[in-house]
Amino acid sequence: MEVTRKNFKDSLPLVSESIKRADFLVIDAEFTGLTHGPDVSMFDSPGEYYLRTMAGCKDFLLIQYGLCAFYWDEDAKQYMNDAYNFYLFPRGRPGPERMFLCQSSSLDFLSAQGFDFNKLIRDGIPYMTEPTETRLREMLTERQKLYANETNIIPVPEENKQQIEDICKRVRQFLDEQKSEEMEIDRCNAYIRRLCFQELGLRFKGEAYVETKVLENKNRVLKVTRVTPENAAQDREAMKKDKEWEEFEEAVGFSKVARMISQSEKLVVGHNMLLDVLHTLNHFFQPLPLDYPTFKEFAHCMFPSLLDTKYMSSLPPFKDKVNSSVLQHLLATLSEPPFGLPKVGSSSGRGYTLSDDKSHEAGYDAFVTGLCFLAMRSHVSRMRGESERSEPSAAVLRPFLNKLFLTKTAYQDSPYMNIDGPDPTPSRDHVFHLTFPVEWQRNDINQLFSPFGPIVVQFIDDTSAYVALSRREQARDVMRTLAKHSRTTLVPYAKFKHMASQDSKHWRKEEYTTPDTPRPRQAVSTTSVSPAPPKSPVKGLKEPTKERARSNSLTSPPPNRKRTSSGVFQVDESEPLPKKPEPSRKRPEVNGKKDSSESKKGKQGKDNEKAKKQEKKVIERFDEGAKTECVSAFKESDSWD
Repeated sequence: MEVTRKNFKDSLPLVSESIKRADFLVIDAEFTGLTHGPDVSMFDSPGEYYLRTMAGCKDFLLIQYGLCAFYWDEDAKQYMNDAYNFYLFPRGRPGPERMFLCQSSSLDFLSAQGFDFNKLIRDGIPYMTEPTETRLREMLTERQKLYANETNIIPVPEENKQQIEDICKRVRQFLDEQKSEEMEIDRCNAYIRRLCFQELGLRFKGEAYVETKVLENKNRVLKVTRVTPENAAQDREAMKKDKEWEEFEEAVGFSKVARMISQSEKLVVGHNMLLDVLHTLNHFFQPLPLDYPTFKEFAHCMFPSLLDTKYMSSLPPFKDKVNSSVLQHLLATLSEPPFGLPKVGSSSGRGYTLSDDKSHEAGYDAFVTGLCFLAMRSHVSRMRGESERSEPSAAVLRPFLNKLFLTKTAYQDSPYMNIDGPDPTPSRDHVFHLTFPVEWQRNDINQLFSPFGPIVVQFIDDTSAYVALSRREQARDVMRTLAKHSRTTLVPYAKFKHMASQDSKHWRKEEYTTPDTPRPRQAVSTTSVSPAPPKSPVKGLKEPTKERARSNSLTSPPPNRKRTSSGVFQVDESEPLPKKPEPSRKRPEVNGKKDSSESKKGKQGKDNEKAKKQEKKVIERFDEGAKTECVSAFKESDSWD
């Protein structure tokens, strides 16, 4: 069933009924983009994975939402489905204005699948978060309290008096002629409309009623309605308030459905559903928290029972039989022995069948996900000797509950995010951060590690990458063999992440820059190199192999390191590192001039005495216990700005 802004109000009771009688609910969503910022690494922890994907959920829009409610029909002895495909678009007035990003690849993909963007923008259902709803509700309540307050009168500016008078004359003429029941006043900006509301209400109270009318082209005009004996008894002020509340409830829109799903506390199923959950929480409930443990608590509170069919299909007894967990491929696999798809029906016009074949329509994908879930649940139940008609919360589902599949880290043994428990913490002893010359290709890295067996390489930028050993027992030999390689720098993954974390904390505590070394955009570094922002691993073009400065650990002022032709990073002695002042063997300099024996001959008495006083003053200022020789580090010519 397709739901837009035009039929959302009438469909809401049906949606509520479907949620209440459902045994479980299935969701699916479409977005204007997937990732924004640095991409996820296959070695990221679940917490790091969350922080990287969270940015996209804040910047991209959720534009289509599929909901499929599955319930058991005892008479037909089969499952039935009620499916809804919602078009969503957050429009302003009275809701908040939204700025959003889009990825061309995502829109191109949706367009290829027949997505109707005109329908989205024209008829999309609005939505808002709970904090926004609360704030706007309070603002509307306060504004309506001012309606009856006649003391809140705005003086008509001199330059607008003639225009207001002309409008009042037109209204007077309209009321006297009695040719029609209403008239429109156009070509007024918001301020003039506000003055007209005030003046017409005061001058024609009891004769006419004034309200705003929104035309099809979104232009706003004033509508003046004649008060007749038939409508005189109507409370126009109350009608106006009711209309405002009706518009406000329409602006809350689809958020009501999301909250119905949450309040039902029923099992919510999805396929590769992490982004679906993140967008649902961020757009309909509250902005996603920056703290990962807080997010897990938030997600589990809103949806206490989640199941990801992609994660379910990645475990025994499905792992060895499912070659591809892409939704349509999974459906095809589960249609064949030893599996089998259940028979699922629907009421007329309320659900989908497989013959509809509307792939990548959110409602249809939710229906297909539900079929896959029922097929896998039935297979596990048969293996356990249990009834296939067991409740979704039965023990058969416990290993799969509240674990969201992490696509890009699954290869490296971190396949899920555990919403209601500890996350997996696989060892990263076999992973290294490698810095290499800019002209190197993947084959050069493979050749470097060839004595240690197969490797997995994930490029960070054109001079650094993560390298994982397939033979984990070779990790110690790698460090012993390659630690002193002349053209590369190798750092264990755990040490690299720890140093990056320390550097990040340092930058949060202190804003540090020097004239020659600007603050880097990424607080990630090793003892030899601070990687640049991630670039594409595709190496079709090579950069010139000229020397390029690299910053050191950010916990101290970055040294000026330059890259030599051999690939070794060396300190540029022409620009020494800032360091702690060392004791000088020379006498202190005063006013930028050396206190040499020759100068003493020409300067005795007052000059010498003045220098001694100044020297004593400097010592007392910086360190009362310091030796006189230390003062030579501080000159009046030095700049401390």
